[in-house]
Amino acid sequence: MEVGHPEYDFLWKEVITELFEEFLLFFSPELYEEIDFTSQPEFLEQELHTIIPDSKSNHRYADKLVKLKLKNGLEQWVFVHIEVQGGYKKDFSKRMFQYFYRVMDLYDQRIFALAIFTSNVSTVKMNSFHYEFFGTHLNYHYNTYRIASQSETELLQSNNPFALAVLAGFYLINSNKDVDLKYKYKQKLMRLILEDKMNVRELNRKTIQQLFIFIDHILRLPDNAEGKMYKELKPLIKKEDAHMGLSLEDTAFAKFARKEAREEGLKEGRIEGIEQGEKQKAIEIATRILKKGGAEEEVADITGLPLEDVMRLKESLD
Repeated sequence: MEVGHPEYDFLWKEVITELFEEFLLFFSPELYEEIDFTSQPEFLEQELHTIIPDSKSNHRYADKLVKLKLKNGLEQWVFVHIEVQGGYKKDFSKRMFQYFYRVMDLYDQRIFALAIFTSNVSTVKMNSFHYEFFGTHLNYHYNTYRIASQSETELLQSNNPFALAVLAGFYLINSNKDVDLKYKYKQKLMRLILEDKMNVRELNRKTIQQLFIFIDHILRLPDNAEGKMYKELKPLIKKEDAHMGLSLEDTAFAKFARKEAREEGLKEGRIEGIEQGEKQKAIEIATRILKKGGAEEEVADITGLPLEDVMRLKESLD
């Protein structure tokens, strides 16, 4: 998958939703400490469509607006914008300011705003909007995070599972169109989850599954490479399935698992068919011998059928 693919922004939206606590802790530890997570975050999709009229289009699909409750009882709203195309856009900072003042105008709420840049294209540091006109001045600053500028070492050392999602984005950028390198990166992340190198078992099964799916989809490989990786990771997948209920559903590995299951089923079916055919043939032989007056013990020895079965067969013939 490439940055800008129609599914790309959707994947970011889903992983942010499913791992929102980890997401907020990763990007703003200070704000995280003030949130009362005994109250579930409320994702304001309908309000987002009101605030940003074109948010239903593909290039707005990753935007998130979340209402949280602070420990002091007040509300805190969080706006997250995923800039999937990257590059310098003349009106980007202006749009970030527009999102801010529309929330303020419509809902009169405090806002934590964050823009995440997922492209490898070098960008001017767009973290503020400045307006000046005949003595009227306005400066708006917001939080930004550029994935391509991060340290792989620091992300790998993080104890926050959301770092794996960021690493997936980082590896997608750095592998570009190099399939072998992307294979290496994907296998590395999958092993981190399956071998529980970042303590993901402490999360609930649904969260682990979402992280697994995100990494699988964002680092999608050609079929032959996915098949090769499935075979290599299969022992770990089977092992961890017992621990955390990890499913291959909605992943590229699912079709290889289904194909393998079908082949095993067919094999078992053939064996069963042979066994059933042999048993039926033995019954037919036993029937012929019994009709000719053969002794039950003798028939059992000849055909290999249990003596009890031969005796019941004899009763049915009398």
